[in-house]
Amino acid sequence: MIELFNGYIFFGIFIITLLMGAYYAYRSLLDTKSFMAQYGIHVTAMLPARLAGSLIASITLVGMYILFRENGPEGTWAYFVINFLQAVIFSIFGYLSAIDPEIKELEDVRYTAEAFVVPIVLAILTAVLIYGLADKIFV
Repeated sequence: MIELFNGYIFFGIFIITLLMGAYYAYRSLLDTKSFMAQYGIHVTAMLPARLAGSLIASITLVGMYILFRENGPEGTWAYFVINFLQAVIFSIFGYLSAIDPEIKELEDVRYTAEAFVVPIVLAILTAVLIYGLADKIFV
C-alpha cells in the first residue's frame, strides 16, 4: 500500500488530507449545531452547512477508496486536481469572508483565520501530492 504512494512521506501526507476531510465532514454533517455555533452562524444555515459537509464527505470517501484500491492512486489525477482547486478557491473566499467589513459588524459572527489557513494548508499538501505522485496519477 505504501509503495503505491511512492513511500512513507506521500502516504503520510495523503492520510493527513483524509483526516482533515473526515474531521470537517463530521463537524459539518453530524456536529452541525456546534460547528455553526463556533462561528456564530444561525441555525437557519444548517442546510448549506450540511451541503458543504456532504461535498467534503464525498471527497473523503473517494480518497478512502483510493487508499484501499488495488492500484492505489494510479490514474486518479482528477481527484487530486479537484481537491487542489477546491482548497485554493475556498482559501480565497474564506479570506474574503474573514475580512468582509459587513460580516465584521455582525453581532456574534466569529470568522477566524481558520477560514483560509486550513484550506491553504490543504492546497499545499495536495500540491505536494500531485508533484510526488505525478508518475502514478497522470497515467
